[in-house]
Amino acid sequence: MRYRVLAAATGAFLLIAVPAFAFGLSESDYDYLATQNILRDNSILQGLSPKEQARLHAIITDATTSRDPTTQAKNVGQAMATFQEHQNWEQTHTRQLWDSSKR
Repeated sequence: MRYRVLAAATGAFLLIAVPAFAFGLSESDYDYLATQNILRDNSILQGLSPKEQARLHAIITDATTSRDPTTQAKNVGQAMATFQEHQNWEQTHTRQLWDSSKR
């Protein structure tokens, strides 16, 4: 009986906690990006770090711009341009990351 309660509690925790730990872009994010002519196989999207994916997801789902498609598209476009700059910098600075601290 005790193990059954423990197993049920663990299962409930995992059911609730796993989505909170998820990162990356959702299907609806990809659907929105497709409306902006940014497809899944876009080289910028393929090179995004988990941190950048989370940032892009937050920009796409931002409640303050959800009713203003022009501003939302502008914000997404600016973010994609910034991500492209990061990737270009990393290509010219081998073995370094754009966001690593300087020593």
